[in-house]
Amino acid sequence: MVHTNTARTTSPPHLYVVRAPAGESPFDPAPAGRPGRDPLPPAAPAHRSARVYGSLALAPDPGFVARPVSRPALRLIHTPAEPDPTEARLRARRLAHALAEIGSGLRAVGQLRPYASTAVYATTQHLVRRLAARRVGRLSVESCGGRTPADGVAEGYARLRAASWVLTLAFRLERDAPTRHPTDTWLCTALEHDNLT
Repeated sequence: MVHTNTARTTSPPHLYVVRAPAGESPFDPAPAGRPGRDPLPPAAPAHRSARVYGSLALAPDPGFVARPVSRPALRLIHTPAEPDPTEARLRARRLAHALAEIGSGLRAVGQLRPYASTAVYATTQHLVRRLAARRVGRLSVESCGGRTPADGVAEGYARLRAASWVLTLAFRLERDAPTRHPTDTWLCTALEHDNLT
């Protein structure tokens, strides 16, 4: 408890410390209407080990037992190389020239029947009728190519050009694919084309 000497003197007030009586709190009680200080939390039981965080947590817990972390075994996955595209390019070039001759009227569309599926044959017939109706004239192979995504499968494209028309084709060939007329050769199982431009 702190008291101030209030006597009227010319010297400044003098402060001196008075010890609090025994049994009395050394702090002033909280004013009415204001809560006092929160009591301290009870101490943890002696049988429990206190857990700390931050930099103090570097010391290991005496009861903690480290266990080895299992790591998954790493292995290399073999990616098979794509088959040689030489035969696919050859098949694509032959089919492109055959379609150019069929579209030009130099070859009958029926000659494609043993080498195409039913859907491809119907698509080719429809394309030939459109080319004849527009009088496209003779078609020539401007460019073509092919690749082999899997053994026994060839995917190719062709760009056919006439005097004032350009036709782009995309097709898929499969070896020994099932058709109504089985053969031992490559068969065209899919054919798509864009509009004549």
